[in-house]
This record gives sequence, structure tokens and C-alpha cells, in this order.
Amino acid sequence: MATLDSFREATGEPIQLDLANGYIADIRLNAGDINGRTITVELTDNGTPITDTTGITVALAYNTSPGLGLGDRINMPAVFGTDTATYRAAVPRKALVNPGRILLGIEISSGGNKVCSRNFYGLVERAVFDATAPDAQDQMGVLDRLIDDATTAINKAVSAAGEAKDAADAARTSVIEYRQLSDDCKAKIAASAAAGVVFATQSDIDAQYDSVIAPALSDAETIPPLTQSDIDWALDIINR
Repeated sequence: MATLDSFREATGEPIQLDLANGYIADIRLNAGDINGRTITVELTDNGTPITDTTGITVALAYNTSPGLGLGDRINMPAVFGTDTATYRAAVPRKALVNPGRILLGIEISSGGNKVCSRNFYGLVERAVFDATAPDAQDQMGVLDRLIDDATTAINKAVSAAGEAKDAADAARTSVIEYRQLSDDCKAKIAASAAAGVVFATQSDIDAQYDSVIAPALSDAETIPPLTQSDIDWALDIINR
């Protein structure tokens, strides 16, 4: 089954390091990548494959502000099933925050020694879908307000459901005696009974409440969170 391992390779081909001062070409990166482009390093020793990788660790070092910032590094895990010691890692998201040139290097450690490769540059291209753009920040602000409005509406719905439940509970537990009814109401009841209308008893009402009304009120209090589709819908409205 085909993979995207070669497709993701930022240098086109693995970086072949046979000497500490071996040349490494600059590469192009993209600020939109998330665990996207990878850098692969193949180590040899004066043309001889390295088959025993015991004690060898490799790291990808990067600095987005050379001369100003400390920089950072990530471990490059070993790639198995190769002819010589091979290591690979995706360019970290932190290295792609700002468009422009960043400084890169490969660090090989073994037996308490560390050898740093020649420096090379990565040119970080601006992402087409640019979440750092001022317009994107404005849209995200609108989205935040939409989410706040939706949250307020949900809270109001939950509150209304609670009030409806309380009202239903009060109505269900209240008792009205026949003597409290108006003469007109008593006359209508008598007429309905004479016509064969069957009146529900209190137990009938309680049973219907428990089986129909109570579950509906309970479900109304469970409001699902916003889904990605909800967010996409909101963004679509903003972009119109």
C-alpha cells in the first residue's frame, strides 16, 4: 500500500550525511503545515553504511530568530528497514509560526559526543488559509460572538425548560376540589359525563406525565455542544 512518506519529504530526497561538514541544501516550508513536511537524514561513515545504531540519537534543531532567540530541537526517531542509519521527523508547528527564513541543523549524538551538521535554511511560505491575518482575527471575533450568542440562547432554553418542568410539577401536584369549581364548570362536566365522555383519573394523569412529559423535559435540558458543522455554518455566514 502506497504511503505519503516520499511526498512529504521537504528536501525531495533524504539528506545524506557522510561527513560532519557535508553540504545540505536549503528547503521550502509552508506555514499551513500541521505535522506535514518531513526531514529525513541518512547517516554513513566515509561511504560505509552504518548498520549498528546503538547509542546514536539524532535531533532536528531550529531557530526562528537566529541571533536573538535560543531556538529549539526535536528528536528524530529512527526509520527501520533501511540500508544505513536513517532518521526522520516532521518539521514542528512551532518552527512555522511566522513566514520567512528559519535556521535549521541536524544534531548527531553518540557516546557522549554531539556533532552538529552545517546550518541550512528553511524558507517558510505564508499559508494560503492564513489564521494570523488581521481579517482572520476579525472573523474569529465574529465567530466568538456567535458562539457566545448561541451559548446564551442555550442557557435561556435550559432555563425555560426548567421553568416549564417546575410549572408542570406544580400543576401535577395541585389538587382542585369539586366544590371549588364554578357552577358553569360543574354544568359542563355533568353534560360531558351524560354524553359518555370518560374523565381521566389522577392516576391516569400521573402515568401520562411520567411516560410522556417528564422524559421530554429531561431531554430538553441536555443541549449538545457545538459541532464542527455548526462552526462551519457560522463561518459561511461571516464570509458572505
